[in-house]
Amino acid sequence: MNGFFYWEYDKVQDCLMLCSEATRRKIPTALKREVLNYSALGRNDCEAGDFLFYNQVIELLEYSNLIDPEQHEFIAYSATGARQFLLPSQAKSWFFEFAATALAVDHNSTPIPAIVQTRVKQTGQSINLLLLNCDEQVADCLLLDPALNLAGLRRQFGQPLRIFNNRLQALPLEMSLAIFQQQSA
Repeated sequence: MNGFFYWEYDKVQDCLMLCSEATRRKIPTALKREVLNYSALGRNDCEAGDFLFYNQVIELLEYSNLIDPEQHEFIAYSATGARQFLLPSQAKSWFFEFAATALAVDHNSTPIPAIVQTRVKQTGQSINLLLLNCDEQVADCLLLDPALNLAGLRRQFGQPLRIFNNRLQALPLEMSLAIFQQQSA
């Protein structure tokens, strides 16, 4: 796979791209320059682990029915790139409510990738996220909702968000289907 597929930041489109050497195809992600670490600005070969994680995300999204099928590839490539190239940032947890202790994300038992949810403190609105990475305290996620607009925090579909684990709860796949049906109605 090395040499055939590689990651490269595109200055014109201001995003990380997955590129194919053979077809010259460039696949955009949601990852803008301001969220990328320095190594993302050069050419980086794809590894087997990238394709494995991409497939895990695709399977999760297909099973969950949380987002439209035409968005799966975009989120999966964004998630795969984010695992390797996200710039460490401060967690934005003060915007969100604590999760019930029994439901909070646990870095030892929550599978990755996973669909997770958090609630906005001011409104009680549920926000759907894709969990990418998780340590003992903090998780890196991608926004699965169309947009998140709070005072001092604005994110669009697919953009990264860092939140303390105690603000996140894993979303069973059965709930994902119910949420998708509610949003489609």
